[in-house]
Amino acid sequence: MTSGIKTLFLLLPILFFAPKTTAQVHCNSWFRTTLSIPLTEKIKTDVELQHRRQNDIGNDNLFDKTLMYTFRTWFHYKQNKDVVYAISPFAYFSNYKIIQKESDVNANPSNELRVSASLELQYELAKKFFIVDRTAIEYRMFEGTAENVLRLRNRLAARYDFNANFNASVGDEIFINVTGTDAQHLFDHDRLFANLSFKLSRSSKFDLGYIYISRLPKNNVEIIDESNFYLNYSFTILKTNPK
Repeated sequence: MTSGIKTLFLLLPILFFAPKTTAQVHCNSWFRTTLSIPLTEKIKTDVELQHRRQNDIGNDNLFDKTLMYTFRTWFHYKQNKDVVYAISPFAYFSNYKIIQKESDVNANPSNELRVSASLELQYELAKKFFIVDRTAIEYRMFEGTAENVLRLRNRLAARYDFNANFNASVGDEIFINVTGTDAQHLFDHDRLFANLSFKLSRSSKFDLGYIYISRLPKNNVEIIDESNFYLNYSFTILKTNPK
């Protein structure tokens, strides 16, 4: 059992100590575009743009109001087909309030800088069937008087590759605040997800999926349940062979 999987099982009991009162289910839509640039056979860099939207009070329109804007860079080192290291030296997030009351609609967004590092391990259990374990650490720096937060996250997923261009996966990812919060808010949120991935060509790929989130905001004592539908597009700049 890997250290990431061990960490997940050690942290799962925290869920049972989080407040059990839940607020209304929130509906969100997530969109992300990634430009991937291979630098060597093992190293590539990604540039990500992301936009998320949310429903307003009294409706289920998941495109109604702004939820988030982000810009992030990544560097990936692929040791082999089963081990990938990554670091994000810079990410900028503009986070709008989750709308729970009328005053949240016009609240100014909070801005955040983030530095992240991750390790992803892949295990082939059977032909075309894989277990993927990703462990990451994030340092979140907020503007103003909000305390910075060190957060751990672990994602465990099962993936089936139908062919080279199409796969499906299901899994769960848990987020735990290590510093910058009180004992009641060590649990940050949990994501239960399903994903379909389509390669249109060697350079283009779409990911379409659904995430059910149980979230405990830092300034809240109730868990917020969220339904999130997402669409991600990735484009890789392929190297051309010199003549």
